[in-house]
Amino acid sequence: MNHVAHISKNKHTLELRFAVLKLIREWFWSQWFTEVDTPNIVKVPGQEPYLSPMSVKLHNERGEEFSGYLHTSPEYTMKKMLAAGFDRIFSLGKCYRDYESFGGTHNPEFTMLEWYRAESDYRLIMDDVEGLVGFVIQKLMEHGTLNTEHRTKNICSMLHAPCSIRISMRDLWKKIVGVELDGYLTSEKMFELCVERKYNVNSSESYEDLFYRIFLNEIEPKLKEMGAVIVYDYPAQMAALSRLSASDPRYAERFEVYVNGMELANAFSELTDAGEQLKRLQEEQKLRQKLGKDVYDIDKEFVSAVGQMPSSAGIALGVDRLVQIFASCQNIENVITLPAAKLFKV
Repeated sequence: MNHVAHISKNKHTLELRFAVLKLIREWFWSQWFTEVDTPNIVKVPGQEPYLSPMSVKLHNERGEEFSGYLHTSPEYTMKKMLAAGFDRIFSLGKCYRDYESFGGTHNPEFTMLEWYRAESDYRLIMDDVEGLVGFVIQKLMEHGTLNTEHRTKNICSMLHAPCSIRISMRDLWKKIVGVELDGYLTSEKMFELCVERKYNVNSSESYEDLFYRIFLNEIEPKLKEMGAVIVYDYPAQMAALSRLSASDPRYAERFEVYVNGMELANAFSELTDAGEQLKRLQEEQKLRQKLGKDVYDIDKEFVSAVGQMPSSAGIALGVDRLVQIFASCQNIENVITLPAAKLFKV
């Protein structure tokens, strides 16, 4: 199928996509957020162990060559903006990740929505998610953009906040796996649980890898039956860039949003301790090296900015996946104007 034919085939879905982009902006403007512009090319990429940035070469007018990367997320720049005094900010734009699937729920170039609130925590971001998605759905229905086929029970469950399920990771494991997660917060104990449940695991695997052996195989399939779900309070070993809970430092103030079993967003009460941030990035460097991935320099300006940030919370939401949900579409290719599979004829 040529490019024009692909676009023509998906014209109605693309019209839905563009309506969603417009409504996202309208909601944030109504909440007094500022839309910000961040560079797509950065000098130093993030250290996330399981992501692969795309490298680029650029030259100035004298022919001097510089190495950079297409950003995997605008997060680092947006946190520098928080440190500089911005308070309610959002970014709606492209991100890039190499070694991603061409199709399904992935594309190497994709659209990410990120937003941050100063002087807030992750529970306010939960309210934002429900408010934003509810607003978009309501407006799409008013305009007749969501047809009867699209008005599924699971989409409508996102329309009003009380209909979205909020459940802690601890309660989720108790409900589905039947174990108290409090007792499995070390690599040793999680390894024992994996062996007990007949998974072929190695004792050298990280806590996160062992955790996801069970989560992806036993819990995530059950989430498909639960509609719109916000899963919060992840074990501290999986804190990423989030701060630990003041009430129970064994867990981190992090949540993810799932709709029909598909991961839609990842959010944190943001870490504001520069020393702890540096430590976590160094640990991620070691893990990247262990996994045989490229290891990058640490963005010292970012570490410094984290220490200057006010108490904040933020989230990254996959816009292409959100459109997939609204369109009842299984393949991301059908909600992107020209996906990688079409551009490169995979």
